[in-house]
Amino acid sequence: MGVKSFAGGVIGLGVVLGVTGWRAWNPVAFVGLALVVVGVVVLATRHRGPGTGA
Repeated sequence: MGVKSFAGGVIGLGVVLGVTGWRAWNPVAFVGLALVVVGVVVLATRHRGPGTGA
């Protein structure tokens, strides 16, 4: 499992929890939002290898 697929899974889980959380139990929606943010941060800061950018 690579970083991209891990982040995609975290974002997907976050979206599912966010949608079901607003309908069922609001604290779950905040956990979903936090997972989406973590997934986006992981994608934005993933290591691309030596010499491939700043």
